[in-house]
Amino acid sequence: MRVRMGEGTAVERRAARSASRTHPGGPAPRRGCGGGTTARDGGENGGENGGESVEDIQVRDPATEPGRTGAGPTGDPSAPMRRALQLAAEARPVAPPWPWVGCVLVRDGQVVGEGRTGPYPGGPHAEVAALTAAGPAARGATAYVTLEPCDHHGNTPPCTDALLAAGVAEVVVAQGDPDPRVAGRGLARLRAAGVAVRVGDGADAAAAMLAPYLHQRRTGRAYVVAKWASSLDGRVAGADGSARWITGPAARADAHRLRAASQAVVVGSGTVLADRPSLTVRDAPSPPRPPWRVVLDGRGRVPATGPLFDPELAPTLVCTTGAAPPERVAEWRRRGAQVEVVPAGPGGGVDLAEVLSRLAGRYGVVQAMVEGGPGVHAGLVRAGLVDRFVVYVAGALLGRDARPALDLAVPGLESAPRLVVVEAAVCGGDARLVLEPAPAAEPDGRP
Repeated sequence: MRVRMGEGTAVERRAARSASRTHPGGPAPRRGCGGGTTARDGGENGGENGGESVEDIQVRDPATEPGRTGAGPTGDPSAPMRRALQLAAEARPVAPPWPWVGCVLVRDGQVVGEGRTGPYPGGPHAEVAALTAAGPAARGATAYVTLEPCDHHGNTPPCTDALLAAGVAEVVVAQGDPDPRVAGRGLARLRAAGVAVRVGDGADAAAAMLAPYLHQRRTGRAYVVAKWASSLDGRVAGADGSARWITGPAARADAHRLRAASQAVVVGSGTVLADRPSLTVRDAPSPPRPPWRVVLDGRGRVPATGPLFDPELAPTLVCTTGAAPPERVAEWRRRGAQVEVVPAGPGGGVDLAEVLSRLAGRYGVVQAMVEGGPGVHAGLVRAGLVDRFVVYVAGALLGRDARPALDLAVPGLESAPRLVVVEAAVCGGDARLVLEPAPAAEPDGRP
């Protein structure tokens, strides 16, 4: 399938509705929740794979993994691009705020080099890692890259310079990069230098894998994953306030993997006051940089005590408004927290859209995992700011007096927010559901 540069948003939207695109915190698991697809170890940033033929590359397509539900891909990637996508998935924990990208170099039907994005901020980009692995064999090769090569100087030199210097004959790109510094310039530079360029191989899979990055670059806001654990009847705490533990160890470990794949973990002041959480990554491999722990406290209710204000654990950011007492703001700062004063939103809380914009623009947050509570989740839903829901459902019934997952008033079915289940898996004795907002209906009622 060939994709024109202007079609990225439609491709991403269509791909994101496919059930098997990508686990919300990284590669799609093989069965149930947790774990990842099998990947060949190419070293820290990539390496030669021994002259393997393209036909011999064995890459699991997440769309065919057991335990997944929903539609398959709309366009199957070539074998080299499947491997590049796999390499990109491996880079997910270390690349942000860069995009996680994979690159495979093929010459005369043989893979001569491969690489993935190295750790931000100094690691090589995927193309450079693959070219380094290939050495002289890169001349005359075809480069399969999951995202348009950059053509600007940032933390690293342009990837287009490296591809041209290596003498690559053709570049096959899954999709363009919407970053305003790239946005077609990389492809134009390569074409102008006489390099053959093809766009669209594996576009759907690449768009889904990079959905948080693409969203952040297109909107200027962090991609929001709203997560909660509830009983079968949609309750997140018992009538007595007890909430530990609704789900079992497998579901909780899976949620920590989702934290590790995010650059911020966001909670409201009510959750902090009730639970005194640490919001650190546990029960999962720690990312090279711990996610920001973000507290939404428009009125300055949260004292600067407890694990959230221990800078040895992870950095903390408090988003507040001008209504917070100056002495409380000073107290947060004395305890090492960053503080952002944002406009007030409805009801006196923080302006959620502004928070997400600042997380993206000032703190490099690509994906923000919002863990509650019910008021914060409801506010995000009302504002249309949730991009994905991850809900862990336990086989328990907590009853009508227990606390609901969302503090949301819905008059009836006609006005109910509609979601689409895009993934379903078993987590130990619990279920994990991944949902996304339903596409807007056309005038004739069709999505």
